[in-house]
Amino acid sequence: MPQTEQNEHVEQNRRKLPGRRQNETHQIQHRGHEFTITIGFDADGSVLEVFAGSAKIGTDIAHLVADSCVLISVALQYGCPPADLPKSLGRIPDLYATEENSTTPASIVGVIADAVSQAVAPWHR
Repeated sequence: MPQTEQNEHVEQNRRKLPGRRQNETHQIQHRGHEFTITIGFDADGSVLEVFAGSAKIGTDIAHLVADSCVLISVALQYGCPPADLPKSLGRIPDLYATEENSTTPASIVGVIADAVSQAVAPWHR
């Protein structure tokens, strides 16, 4: 159980996932690597989880992406708003953007967080 600095217990509830849930799959890219991400939604349209896969199964990048998805999913299930995720991650100047001062995620974790923050349940469009 999480504790505060004064050693007090803090009660936090993780959202229970339904056995079956709607999801949507997207293709994303980062620095020449292609990934497939699947974003899972609750019945009310809330984003609750993300999974990712790549063609390079068993590589360090594939393991990093899978572990990152677990951390993002747990944060969402504990109530972190999806829009807050990319705000907390590194960004770098986007050299290909037409807008001045445009940035892009610094890592694949940021690309996944951006996709999660922009996800809208298909029945909410």
